[in-house]
Amino acid sequence: MKLKLFGVIVLALGLSACGNKQNEAQSAAVKVDVPKIYQNFCISCHGNQLQGGQGPNIQKVGERLDEAEIIKRIQKGGGGMPPFQVALKEEELKALASWLAGLK
Repeated sequence: MKLKLFGVIVLALGLSACGNKQNEAQSAAVKVDVPKIYQNFCISCHGNQLQGGQGPNIQKVGERLDEAEIIKRIQKGGGGMPPFQVALKEEELKALASWLAGLK
């Protein structure tokens, strides 16, 4: 009887741990406010409609660059753009790059 109870407890803990990791990842994704990140870090150069200005037009940046290339560009900067590797958390960087890659 004790062995069966122990097995049920171990199984329940194992399943709850799996669910927690997924919930944590979902919670982290929900907490990333991409429009706010864009407003705080990008709008001054790329414009309120992504139309460009001091920086290039990025309205359809997803046609030219994939998500990995966008991440690299944001992290390292280049061509007048400063690097944001230190300024942005990894989940913010990924969320911003994913959003930009979808602009086609």
